[in-house]
Amino acid sequence: MVAQSYYYQDKYESAAEVFVRAANIDSPASLKFCNLAFELFRKAGNTWKALQAADAILKRSPRDHTAAAFRRHHLFDFLLTEELLEANKQAMAGITANDEFIRSCELPFNNLMWCGDEGINSRIRDLRAPLFSSDDRKRRRAQPHQFARKIRIGYFSADFSSAHATIILMRGVLECHDRNDFEITLYCNTPDSLIANDAGFRQEVGKLVSIRDLTDAEAHARIRDDGIDILVDLKGHTSGARIGLINSGPAPIQVSWLGFPGSVTGIDCDYVIGDPTVTPDTSKPFYHEKFCRLPECYQANDNKRRPLPPPMRRQDAGIPTDRMIFASFNNVKKISPETIGAWASILRNCPDSILWMMCDNEIAQENLLRYLDAQSVAPDRVIFARPIGYEAHIARLQAADLCLDTFPCNGHTTTSDCLWAGLPVLTTKGSNFASRVSESLLVAAGVPELVSESTDEYVALACELAKNQSLLKSLRQRLLDNRFSAPLFDTERFTRHLERGYRMMVERRKAGLDPDNIDVPAFPPRQEPFR
Repeated sequence: MVAQSYYYQDKYESAAEVFVRAANIDSPASLKFCNLAFELFRKAGNTWKALQAADAILKRSPRDHTAAAFRRHHLFDFLLTEELLEANKQAMAGITANDEFIRSCELPFNNLMWCGDEGINSRIRDLRAPLFSSDDRKRRRAQPHQFARKIRIGYFSADFSSAHATIILMRGVLECHDRNDFEITLYCNTPDSLIANDAGFRQEVGKLVSIRDLTDAEAHARIRDDGIDILVDLKGHTSGARIGLINSGPAPIQVSWLGFPGSVTGIDCDYVIGDPTVTPDTSKPFYHEKFCRLPECYQANDNKRRPLPPPMRRQDAGIPTDRMIFASFNNVKKISPETIGAWASILRNCPDSILWMMCDNEIAQENLLRYLDAQSVAPDRVIFARPIGYEAHIARLQAADLCLDTFPCNGHTTTSDCLWAGLPVLTTKGSNFASRVSESLLVAAGVPELVSESTDEYVALACELAKNQSLLKSLRQRLLDNRFSAPLFDTERFTRHLERGYRMMVERRKAGLDPDNIDVPAFPPRQEPFR
C-alpha cells in the first residue's frame, strides 16, 4: 500500500525504495519486488539505482534478459573499473562461444568501448532492428534509376543541429559542396531538444526535409521520389538511427560515414567511408561494406566556423599553474579499465602531475577516485572539469599540457578539438576503426610521433613528455604551425576528395558494376596555407 501511494503521487523513486526493502526479505515474491524496483528506478530516471536493482534481479534470475541488457549497457556509465573488466571478460567468452543470450545483451556501440577485435565487432548487431538479406540488397540494386547531370546526395541524421558533434565536424563540408555538380538534401530525424539548441545551421544549410514523423515506408517513398543517387547514413548503430529505413533500400547507392566507427553490421550500406589508417586492407574480411578510402583522413573538419578563442588562463580553468596537466575530455563510456590502468601508471611515475578530466557524474567520480587510490594515486591528483560552452571549451583545452587518449575507443571529435586548439594528443595504435581514429587525425595533422606502439610505450611516452618540456613545446608549436596547412583541417580539400569518391561510386553504378573497394586519388599538395 505504501508503494502504491508513492506511485500515484508520481514519487517513483520512493515507491522503488519500498520494493527494495521488501525484496531484501527472503520470500517467494522477492524477485517480483526486485523487478518492480528496477522498473520504477528506470521510470524515475535514476540509472545508478536501476543498475543496482538489475544486479539484484540477476542474482535471483541470471538469464533475465531485460536486467542483463540494462546492466551491460549502463556499466559503462559509472567507471566501475573492476566490475567492467570482469563483465568484459564474460562478454568475450560468451560471444566467442556463440552464447546467443550474451551476444543479445551486447549493443554494437558499447562493444566498441571495450573490444578492439574486428572479428568480434562484426558479430554484434542491433537485434531490435529488421534484418536485410542478400536478396534484399540485390533487389535494391536492380531497381531502375535515372541519374541526372548533378549527383543527388542525401544525408540522413538525427543530429542536424549546430550543437551536435557531427555538425561541428561536417558543417563546412556541407557548405563547401560544389552545387554546380551536386544537389544536397538533408533527411532529418532530429529531436526537438537538439533543434532547440541550434544556432542557425538549420536555416542556412539549404534543403532540409524532416522525416521524423514519417513511417519508414513514407520516408522511403520521399527519398525515392527525390531521386537520391547516394544516401549517406550518418548514424549507423547510434541514437536516432532509422535502421528499418536504410534497410528498406531507398537509394541505389547507400553509404555509411562518420556516425559509427566500424562496419554497420546488419545495415544495408554498400560502402563505408574510411582512410588507409582506419580501414586498412587487413580489415576487409570483417566488413560487409566495400571501402571508399579518402586519401588523407576520413573525418570531416570545419575550419571556418569552428571557434578559435584565446587560451583560458589556468587560474580561470581551476587547475594549478605549476603542475604538468594531463587532460581527458572524452565521454566516460570510452574510459576502459585498460585506459584507467595506464593513467594510474602515468600518474604514479609523474608525481608532480594532475589528471584533468571531464566527468560530471558524481558516482562515476567517486568510483574512479576509489580505484585510483587503491592504485596509490591520491584523490587530489584528479580535477574534474565541468561542462561549459563550446567556444569556452576550446579556450580551456589550451590550458592543458597533453591530452591522454582513450582506448580501444579513441576520441573522435574530442581529438580533433584538441588538435585544433593546439593541444597534443597521445594515443596508441589500434586494431579496429574506433581504435585507429586518433592515429588517423594525428597523421593528418603532421604529428605521427604521438602514436605509440603499445600501452607500455603510451605510458613511457607520456612520462617522457612530462619530463621533456622542450619536446612537448615543439610538438605543440608544430600543431599550431600546421593548423592551416596540414590536411586535417583543410575543409575544401577534404570536400573535393569526398566528392571524388561519390563520383567514383556513381561511375561504377552507371557502368552496371557492383560496388567495389575504392581508393580516392589525392589532389596535389597545397603550396600555400588554406586560411
